[in-house]
Amino acid sequence: MLTHGGFRNELMLSVRGSDIKHVPIYWDGIPIYVPYDGYPDLGRFTTFDLSEIVVSKGFTSVLYGPNTMGGAINMVSKRPVKAFEMNAGAGYASGDTYQVYGNFGTNQEKWYLQGGASYTDSDYFRVSDDFTQTGTEDGGRRENSYRTDSKFNFKVGYTTNDKDEYAFSYIRQDGEKGTPPYAGTDKSATVRYWQWPYWDKESFYFNSNTALGAASYMKSRLYYDRFENSLCAYDDSTYSTMTKKSSFKSRYDDHTAGGSVELGTNLVPKNTLKAAVHYKRDIHKEHNEGWPVQRFEDEIWSIGLEDTVDITENFYAIIGAGYDYVNTAEAQDMDSKTKTVFDFETGDTSAFNPQIGLFYKVTEDGLVHISAAAKSRIPSFKDKYSYKMGTALPNPELDPEKSVNYEIGYQQLLFKKLLVETTLFYSDTSDFILSKKIPDPNDPSKTLNQNQNIGDVDQYGMEIGMSGQILSSLKGGLNYTCFQSHNKSSNDEMLNTPEHKIFAYLQYFPIKHLSIMGNIEYDSKRYSSSDAVRVADEFFVVNSKLSYEVYNGFFIEAGVNNIFDEDYALDEGFPEAGRSWLANVRYEF
Repeated sequence: MLTHGGFRNELMLSVRGSDIKHVPIYWDGIPIYVPYDGYPDLGRFTTFDLSEIVVSKGFTSVLYGPNTMGGAINMVSKRPVKAFEMNAGAGYASGDTYQVYGNFGTNQEKWYLQGGASYTDSDYFRVSDDFTQTGTEDGGRRENSYRTDSKFNFKVGYTTNDKDEYAFSYIRQDGEKGTPPYAGTDKSATVRYWQWPYWDKESFYFNSNTALGAASYMKSRLYYDRFENSLCAYDDSTYSTMTKKSSFKSRYDDHTAGGSVELGTNLVPKNTLKAAVHYKRDIHKEHNEGWPVQRFEDEIWSIGLEDTVDITENFYAIIGAGYDYVNTAEAQDMDSKTKTVFDFETGDTSAFNPQIGLFYKVTEDGLVHISAAAKSRIPSFKDKYSYKMGTALPNPELDPEKSVNYEIGYQQLLFKKLLVETTLFYSDTSDFILSKKIPDPNDPSKTLNQNQNIGDVDQYGMEIGMSGQILSSLKGGLNYTCFQSHNKSSNDEMLNTPEHKIFAYLQYFPIKHLSIMGNIEYDSKRYSSSDAVRVADEFFVVNSKLSYEVYNGFFIEAGVNNIFDEDYALDEGFPEAGRSWLANVRYEF
C-alpha cells in the first residue's frame, strides 16, 4: 500500500502496518535506501526499466540481509531474451506533465546488453473542486507541487552457459521537487515552505551466478551507491528568503559500499541448503550552508542460513536463521553556538532472527502454509542522533526493534484460471521506537522528545485476494485487507494504517486490439499524527484507462484518474490530485 509523507512530499509504502524502514527495497537483490534515515523517496524511482516487482510479507527469506522486520520488496530489472528488443513511449497529462522513456536490449547468446532512459516533468497537479480553501492553499493548482525526474541505466552481462552469468549495471537518477505546504485543519501543525533543488543518486552494481558442479551454486553481489540531495527551507510562500531561525539550506552527501556472497547446494538428499553473508559500509555527511560538516559511519554485517526440507512429496518446510550486527564507527555532534564538531557516544548492536515455515500441497493447485518468524530493525542514524530541529534529544543507546510474525494462509487456483489467496497474520512487536517527553537537561521547566524502545504493539489482520481470467474477454482481480493495531505501551496511534482497504480492477477486451481498464480503491480513515489530532478521512477513488493497438506493437492510450473528483488525502492536510487525465503513445518490439 502506497502512502504519502506529506511534510517531506515523499512517496512511501506500508506493508501490514510496517513502513519502508521495516520493508527494505532491493534492486536485483541489492539494498536501495538512504543511509541517514532509511527512507528512499519512491516518487523519484521510475519503473519503465523493470520486469517485475516481488513483494514478500512477514515470512521473508533471511538471505535478504538485515532489517526485513515487515517484509522485503525486490525490483527485478529487465533482461533481454531476443537478438533485438525495445519499447518506448511518450505522454502528456494534466498539470503540464510530460513523460518520455525508452528501453532497448540485445541478447547475443554469450552476452547481452540492456539500456534505458526516462524523463518526467510536471509543473503542478490540481486539487479536487470540492477542496475547501485554507490559508495556505486556495484550490486549483496545488501550491509548490512541481517535480522533475530523469533516469539513465544500462546493464551488460556475460553468460558462459545456461547457468553462469556475470552482469554489471549502472544507474543514474536526477530529481528535483517542491513540497506543497500543509493545508489542513490542525492549527498547531507547522507550515513548511520547502523545496528540494536536487535529489540525485548514482549506482554501480555487479551481480554474478556461478554453478559449482551439478548441484551447487554461488551468487555474488558488489555495489557502490552515491546519494546527494539538498533541502531549502524558506521563510514564506514566496520561496525567496531565508531569514527566520527555521529557514536553512541543508546538504546531504552519502555513500554506501558493500557486497554479499550466497552459496546453495542440493547435495544433501531432500534438502536445499543456502547461506549468505552481507557486508556494507554506510557513510552519511550533512551540513547546513555555512556550517561545518558532520559525519556518521556504520559498518553492517549480516549472516543468513536457510534450509528447505522436503518432508514428503507434498509437504516441505523452510527453516532459517539470521544474525545482524551493526557497529557505529563514527557519529558527530555539533555545538550550535560555537559551531564546533565533537563526537557522540558510539557502540554496536545486534539481533538474532530465527524462523520456520511449513507448506503443504493440499491439491495440485492448492497450497496451505503456516509460519513464525522473529524479525528485527536496527535503528538508523536519524533514530539515534537527530535533534529534530531542536525539539528532541538524541539517544545513542537505542536497541533494535523486534517482532515475531505469525501467519497462516491458503491459495488455490480454481478452474485453472482464477487464483484465490487468503491469509491471517499477527505480529507481536517489542522495543518499538516511540517518542517520549523528558525534561530538557538545559532547562528542567521545559520538555523535549526522545526516541526510546518503549513500544509494545500488536498488529493483526486478514488479506483476501483473487485474480485471473473471468471470461474469455474479461480479466479482473480483487484484494481486501482488514488491519488492526493495538499500542499497549501508550495512547499513541499507529500512523498511515487504515483498518479497511479494498482494491479491485477489471480489464475488458470488447474487440481485437482494444482494452478498457478500470480500478477502484477504498481506504478507511487513517491517523496522520500519533495524538489523533490529524485524521485522513476515508475515501473512494475510481480510475480508468483505454488502450488500442493501432498497428503491430504501436499503442495509443488515454485515461482519467479520480473520475469523480474525490477530495481525499493519504496524509491529513496534504490533498491528493483531483480529476486528471492522461494521453500516451508507446511502441513495443
